[in-house]
Amino acid sequence: MIKKHWPAFLLLLILILLTYGNSLNNAFLSDDIAEIVQNPNIGNFSNIFTRPFGFIRLFLYWFAFHIGGLNPFVFRLINIFFHTGSVFLIYLLINHLYSKRLALFVAGIFAIHPAISEAVVWISGGMYPQYTFFFLLSFLSYVLSGNNRKYYILSIISFLLAFMSHPQMPLLLFLVFPLFELTFGNLRKNWQKTIPFLCLTIAFLLITLSAIPERETTLKSMHYQEGGVDNLLLLIPTALTSYFELIFFPKTLTLYHSELNFGQIQFVLRFLITLTFLTGVLISFKKNKAIFLWSLFFLIALAPTLTPFRLNWIVAERYLYLPIIGILVLIGLGFEKLTSFFKLRQVNYIILVLIVILLSARTIIRNIDWKNEDNLWIATGKTSPSSPNTHNNLGDVYGRAGDKLAALREFQRAIELKPNYGDAYHNLANTYMELGQPDKALENYQNALKFNPNLWQSYQNIAAIYFQQKKYDQALENMQKAISVNPKNLNLRVNLGVVYLIMGEKDKAKETFTEVLSIDPSNQLANQGLVEASK
Repeated sequence: MIKKHWPAFLLLLILILLTYGNSLNNAFLSDDIAEIVQNPNIGNFSNIFTRPFGFIRLFLYWFAFHIGGLNPFVFRLINIFFHTGSVFLIYLLINHLYSKRLALFVAGIFAIHPAISEAVVWISGGMYPQYTFFFLLSFLSYVLSGNNRKYYILSIISFLLAFMSHPQMPLLLFLVFPLFELTFGNLRKNWQKTIPFLCLTIAFLLITLSAIPERETTLKSMHYQEGGVDNLLLLIPTALTSYFELIFFPKTLTLYHSELNFGQIQFVLRFLITLTFLTGVLISFKKNKAIFLWSLFFLIALAPTLTPFRLNWIVAERYLYLPIIGILVLIGLGFEKLTSFFKLRQVNYIILVLIVILLSARTIIRNIDWKNEDNLWIATGKTSPSSPNTHNNLGDVYGRAGDKLAALREFQRAIELKPNYGDAYHNLANTYMELGQPDKALENYQNALKFNPNLWQSYQNIAAIYFQQKKYDQALENMQKAISVNPKNLNLRVNLGVVYLIMGEKDKAKETFTEVLSIDPSNQLANQGLVEASK
């Protein structure tokens, strides 16, 4: 079956490589830094087992590290692999259900659509193509299974792997199987075939629920997300219409979709668009089963992000990776209707080629935004001026460029937008230190710790200020606090030994340096300190 489709696969692969070729040498960005570059265990095989229900990504990172070290090209190839696999599976699925022409249309547009490029070009966004690949493999295998037990088993295993790629996004995808039986198959006859998918979902739902407290803690400590419950009547129209905008007019692409406050007339219009879409889904159940299936596919795949509990961003382009397939199939079905109605296939093909060129050009341009941190945050600053994260990151850009005053303004703006933004206070303090204003730096480090007591870097820098001021007791106290937050950091322990040494407490200094050397015998600073403490 696969061999006869190789010309289509080759065409789709060429589209992907032409569109994403300029992103392959892009740098590690944003979450990539902490997850990969600064992760000391990235190359340790034992690290894979720290996430028993989501080890696939860690294994792939381990594999990429041992092939190319910390080379982003190798890590990014993982995303390209899963994206290519997803494109091929979409082609096979739509070809089986409809036609080769529709399959090429949907898979081709999906391959190059800029609205989902974030999930492909951003290494940390790669879990979205990954879970999509395994779900599509599961869905296609289910469609092909019939009385073929091997396809059915493959479908169940692939569904499990989808959950092991992303614990949250597949939570409602079990509904796709009975929905398929309702529209294309025989639900009354085959309902039992859908039960294993429900059972797997229940198991992973329990795992997901048990992880919510940790997720809330992470959002509060790292993203300073305030608790609360959002109004779904506001959230859903805002999110759905924003996604429609991204699909049909992907002009404004950004990591942080923060510009979501609309005027009354704008919101009413968005509400009416959402209501019209949902009404159309209900009507299509009687009128057109294909529209019903793919409209619900879009909603089911997106639904885990449309919760009122503030566990996700309201809108994020990577969330759209799987759901967009439903809308693209609907567009493709409509395009086929137009083609048959006007009987001008050449004109329609010219229009299609122009659409592909425009969409792929937009993706290629967007890839440049992801080239490095400076590009990304400057581009995000233009599209997301209401995001405190944007201004915090821009402050870092200007700081590294040597424009300390511009950096100050950006950090201060981030704090204005989010008064509990501990990281912005810390960065503001760093900038004051670089400007030679330790008193203002000290004040802002203390503000940072008020909102985020886990910022060991602030404790460390406070200790450094007190050390320079010869206030050794206070330096000692803050260094000890830094170590209590980050006990595995040997540099902090070396600095603690230095403080003990300056204070004349040689026994404690000797003990501290010896402890460091028991872990890292080649640590030169600890060796020098031990020599000094032994005199």
